[in-house]
Amino acid sequence: MAQIMTPVWNKCYSTIAVSFNAAAVAFGFCIILLSSTASFAAPSSTPLEDVEECQTMLRTGKYAECLAATTKAIEEKSYGEEWPVLKAQAELALGKYPEALATIAAGIERYSWSVRLRALQYEAALANGQKELAAEATVKTEELASSSAWRYTDADDLIELGDIALALGADAKAVQEGFFERARRNYPSRPDGFIAAARLALAKGDPSFAAELLQKAVTDFPDQPDIQYLYAQAVAGVDEELAAKLIQTVFEINPNYAPALLDIAEKQIMGESYSDAETTLQQILAVNPNQPEAHALRAVIFHLQGNATAEEESRNAGLKFAPKNPKVDHLIGVRLSRKYRFREGAAAQRKALEADPDFVDAKIQLAQDLLRLGEEAEGWQLAEEAHKKDGYNTTVFNLLQLKDSLDRFTTVTTEHFEIRMEKNEAAVYGARTAELLEEAWTVLAARYEYTPETPVFVEIYSRPEDFAVRTFGMPDVAGFLGVCFGRVVTANSPASRKESPTNWESVLWHEFCHVITLQKTGNRIPRWLSEGISVYEERCRDPRWGQRMSPDFRDRILGGKVRPVSELSSAFLKAESGEDLNFAYFESSMVVEHIVNLHGRPALNAILSDLNSGVQINDAIERHAGGLAAFEASFTEYLKKEASELAPNADLKPLTPDMGALASVDQAKAFVEANPTHVGGLLTLASLQIKAGDNTGAEQNLRKAIELFPEDESSSNARTRLAELYRTQKSDQEAAVLAEQVAITADDIASAVRLQELSIQKEDWKTAADLGNYIFGVDPFQPTAIRHSADAAEKLNDTERSVRWLERLAVLQPDDMPRINFRIANVLKAVDKPRARRYVLLALEQAPRFREAHALLLELN
Repeated sequence: MAQIMTPVWNKCYSTIAVSFNAAAVAFGFCIILLSSTASFAAPSSTPLEDVEECQTMLRTGKYAECLAATTKAIEEKSYGEEWPVLKAQAELALGKYPEALATIAAGIERYSWSVRLRALQYEAALANGQKELAAEATVKTEELASSSAWRYTDADDLIELGDIALALGADAKAVQEGFFERARRNYPSRPDGFIAAARLALAKGDPSFAAELLQKAVTDFPDQPDIQYLYAQAVAGVDEELAAKLIQTVFEINPNYAPALLDIAEKQIMGESYSDAETTLQQILAVNPNQPEAHALRAVIFHLQGNATAEEESRNAGLKFAPKNPKVDHLIGVRLSRKYRFREGAAAQRKALEADPDFVDAKIQLAQDLLRLGEEAEGWQLAEEAHKKDGYNTTVFNLLQLKDSLDRFTTVTTEHFEIRMEKNEAAVYGARTAELLEEAWTVLAARYEYTPETPVFVEIYSRPEDFAVRTFGMPDVAGFLGVCFGRVVTANSPASRKESPTNWESVLWHEFCHVITLQKTGNRIPRWLSEGISVYEERCRDPRWGQRMSPDFRDRILGGKVRPVSELSSAFLKAESGEDLNFAYFESSMVVEHIVNLHGRPALNAILSDLNSGVQINDAIERHAGGLAAFEASFTEYLKKEASELAPNADLKPLTPDMGALASVDQAKAFVEANPTHVGGLLTLASLQIKAGDNTGAEQNLRKAIELFPEDESSSNARTRLAELYRTQKSDQEAAVLAEQVAITADDIASAVRLQELSIQKEDWKTAADLGNYIFGVDPFQPTAIRHSADAAEKLNDTERSVRWLERLAVLQPDDMPRINFRIANVLKAVDKPRARRYVLLALEQAPRFREAHALLLELN
């Protein structure tokens, strides 16, 4: 791009050029420096109320009316750049792209000084696929800004100049501060600066900044659909209810607001409501039959349905006016990747980059796709290239920060897996992770008659922020234990779950099952079926793993709140709470269980094979599960039967204020006498009796609660309360109750730790050893439990297991490493003197005056 060598330009450029990566984009700051001395505007004789009326038409989606009004005004020779600007904007909204260019050309002929028209020419030229004209528009804008800076200080002009600066490659942060922030500051009563700033922040992956910008603006400009919509996008990840209300407001202002309609269509596609998505997209195309994004999303639908001809026709329709528009293939690829079709998504991004090698968004998405496919060398290279091109993009910045963390990881390699984790964590539970995953491979690969591509990459993160960036591209995403992309699995470390411990072994089993089902189906499996199989296989591996029937699930089922099998994918998308999402997992797993019970595993495998061939899920169920309608009916009955068998004689309704006060033993007794099977009432009465010293009465009521609801696995159930009561009484019955508790739940670490302690006291080494494995599967960083496990293994003459426990202990307690190494040497001396000698030498290296170690070394020699 040529520089404009005017004296003013040279002076400004020498002052601020460091903020830009090309002299051609420095003109914006030239305006900023000069505008303090002049603020003149171009003359206009247009009646303000007429312009505002047309602006209202445009804002409220009355594009045809706006076009008619502006056409008339121009024909009547009304003066003002607003008329061709509004007319061209209406034409662009209606898909009249060539007409918009003609309108702009005529407007420029009359208002040659208008940067708004030049900026609009840039947009319209791209819509028409005329990149040379778009480049010319930026040059002309640059010339206008450098020659007459005093003219362009209005909010509209500042925004347009900022957009042109971005198009020329200016640093986004500099544009944000130099143009958009100035527009907000100087014109706080105008929405333009807020809209532009928020749009840029969202485009660069910074929703929190966008939300901060718009929090007040959304009330200051209640009639601006752009602001309502952008704020909805900014808060969607943290407040879905508010986002939904804002979108409703958008449609009240403008029923034809295309960006919001596109978002709705994308969600419908995610929920596999393809006919609803098609209806939404047709609403857009009724207004603008040439809308590229709408045609791109139709191409996505046809791709997912296996209709290659219709897919290509829709893609071509999106590229009708601009065959080299990279945004069409980029959007297609993004949506395919959201459906876990990363290979196809990556192919679409490559098409986008063929059309425009400098299109950063496609480069970033392709980098993420490749990283999720395990093709890391090219993925990280693309991320580096994208960062050099766009240093403000938070997604790629976060990715590269993550790379620094990954470079410090160690790798545990097995026959089928590469497991990456922090070095200290690998020393503690890396071997167990490898052992578990290889077991999962052996069991599940045979069961599903499929051999996955190797190696499978498993990455375990001790920092939830790193896990979120690797998985979702942003750090502020919570609520996920692990995610599988097909060949790559990411998981949160158990170290990150101290506040709410979860069985990490069940998580890895669950995620590896996704490896099988995703790869076997070519990632064509709907989410509900993939999640359902994973949860079902958890329960097959250990009945305590995975979601199981609960009082909440029972009430939902018996209350008729079960989604039809044909609509299960939307259960995940439309979940409004963690309980809704848990039920979606559970219901999906019960569908799988019912298929296997009725038709056997071959039917399930046949469904997966059909999906890989492009058969839709409902058709596959129709073919292999006895017909969809019949299966739906039998599944409903099966689920009701399972629900009705949960504590059939118990009243599991929660206690509510309308049931009366239960503040004293007498009040609670009266309630229980009237409601003898109410588990909540029995627990409340027992607690009050313990406080009153009536341990016998409390024991009786807790025993009755257990009898009524033996499946209760909650953390404060009758068993844990009864065990605590026995503990205060120093009763031998405590261990038996705790054993019942750990037999029905996979992550009650407090009960397991206490039971192991009791087992050690009783020298019940087998139970202590088993509990060590239980505890380790939830929290592998419990030094006392590991020490007890080492003691138990030694007493059972399991030398290798004892050594392994002690090696873990040494990692967790480095200050005690000499004594631990000495103990390992003692364990080994009878079976492996050379190894024992190595450990005792390590102990002496760490503590040279360790007398007992010297004595042991002499003994070994």
